Amino acid sequence: MNELRHSLLTYPDWGFVIYRTTYSVESDTLFLDAVRFIEGCFKEEFFTEADRYAPNELSEIWAKNRSTIVQDPAQFDGASLETIRAHFEAWVEAQGMRDYWTKWRMCMIIDEESLQTLKGAPIETPEDGTLDDADKELRYVKVLEAFPILDKYDTFPGWMKCWPYVLFDLWSMMGDGDEMRGSFCCIDDPPLDEDEDFPFQECGAKAVEKTVIVGANPTGPHILVVNSGRVNYCIQLILPLWV
Repeated sequence: MNELRHSLLTYPDWGFVIYRTTYSVESDTLFLDAVRFIEGCFKEEFFTEADRYAPNELSEIWAKNRSTIVQDPAQFDGASLETIRAHFEAWVEAQGMRDYWTKWRMCMIIDEESLQTLKGAPIETPEDGTLDDADKELRYVKVLEAFPILDKYDTFPGWMKCWPYVLFDLWSMMGDGDEMRGSFCCIDDPPLDEDEDFPFQECGAKAVEKTVIVGANPTGPHILVVNSGRVNYCIQLILPLWV
């Protein structure tokens, strides 16, 4: 939070750059709802994680939050992640902002795959801050790191899928100068609390009862579902028993 507050002395706003790569008739409505949902998740986690700060200070910081929407069907309809990476990196370089701040270190992609997981998501943020508790579906967006350092032995592809309820956690981690691979590489780590009598595992701000883990060593892009102080647990697929 201190890093964010300090950065806003230099930069006018903060927030994700969001690329839209699906342009079906259905997506015209779904995309707007998805952005509202994502911003609601981001806002809820921001105020939850930063509750030790003065309310007026938090409100001032949040007032500068802006999502930058990049959409052009002629250029981005069905675009691959590498196409998006090339465009985003060129945009960052053109502004001379490479490695300067979180906004230019990663971007978000809403493609048809992720948009379908966001379909039907709660749009309005409850006043009691329980948006994630009310949502029982596994939803995700894709987040891509600009200029990742990769080699032929890397299992990290330079991007991953992220649960919307932990996007602010990811923003904070990247704001501290860490690489996205730091979260990606935690995917196969066991939870810190392995007490068998404890029936819940904390997922961001959400407790999921008796989750079923599919695959001991999942392959391919992963979903960051947990990134909290008590548990740092990331797996490819979580299936709540109520699904």
